[in-house]
Amino acid sequence: MSAAETAGATFMEPLRVSTGIPGLDRMLGGGLIARRPYLVTGGSGSGKSLLGLTFLLEGIRRGEDVLLVAVDEPPSEILENVRAFSWDLSAIHTLDANPGQRGIRRMHDVQEIKALGDLKAMRDLGERKSPSDSEEVSMQSIHLKLRQQMQMRPFRRVLVDSMTSIRRFALKASIDPQAERTETQSLLRFLSEREATTLITSTPGSPAHLAAEEILTRGEILLTRKWIGDRSVRQIKILRMRGSAHDYERRPFTITPAGIVVA
Repeated sequence: MSAAETAGATFMEPLRVSTGIPGLDRMLGGGLIARRPYLVTGGSGSGKSLLGLTFLLEGIRRGEDVLLVAVDEPPSEILENVRAFSWDLSAIHTLDANPGQRGIRRMHDVQEIKALGDLKAMRDLGERKSPSDSEEVSMQSIHLKLRQQMQMRPFRRVLVDSMTSIRRFALKASIDPQAERTETQSLLRFLSEREATTLITSTPGSPAHLAAEEILTRGEILLTRKWIGDRSVRQIKILRMRGSAHDYERRPFTITPAGIVVA
């Protein structure tokens, strides 16, 4: 085998996952690298949830099982917010991160899957009890619920919306920062081992203090929105992307009746 053939055999192009937004895929060098966790940051109203749902919808188009982990709002409300786009969301599975939710029900064209039991029942699976898996939303409680769901269905795309709210609950429960980082790492590794490509939404934190997800995710997409007079200007930028060449420029994007369009 020649040196060129050896190099080609050793350095294979990684499997890519389309975000469902062609302009963003080009910025990413062909899409996200499969089975890795990524962060989508931006202020309120910047389009984070819409980008994440577009990512899930693209998975549905490709015949994949996808999951929305809803933290900020009830799953039905998150999906209702994008009903104006006339998307068929019936195949999106949803997990309500709030404790005490259980059962499966139908809501119009949206199937909402909630945890099959409360946290106490899931601890019977052998998980270690700790102060963070009480009646509050926590990284550990979400991890427990995901383990239960992933045993039944191999989700290939997961959207967690949002990490900011999880941290707010964790602070309320006085979770140690090191414990938070350990729990975040455990959750992200679990999803990657289950071959899921994951998007996590978050609002930007302090530049002087990196949050756990900023360290542990494999890439970060920043969405910004500002007003110039009565005109809303939106931009998107790839802040980092491990293992992949990517566009370093800040690009404008718009939200059209078809969804997000990156120029």
